[in-house]
Amino acid sequence: MNPKIKKAKDELERTKAKIAELQALVPQLERGITEMENNEIIRLVRSSDISLADLPAFLASIKNSGTAAPAETNTALHDSRDAGGDYTDDPLNEEGYDDE
Repeated sequence: MNPKIKKAKDELERTKAKIAELQALVPQLERGITEMENNEIIRLVRSSDISLADLPAFLASIKNSGTAAPAETNTALHDSRDAGGDYTDDPLNEEGYDDE
């Protein structure tokens, strides 16, 4: 077989293997992102001093207004990050991320 053809076929096989490896990584990354987003929502709710009874109305008002959380809630989250909370700049190593 022509060496150029063999080299091209070998490169194709290596590329296919790398693509398969990366495609397998996509669901893991998506799960990690979803988990981090959920953890952030939980931190926001817990830092907002809203009673459990008022939480549904609060969430509905956010959904209907199209805005994020109130400014004091966002400030509380940033303060906990600055104060050495459980937030990390590396989202792939945040607590609870499954490193399979």
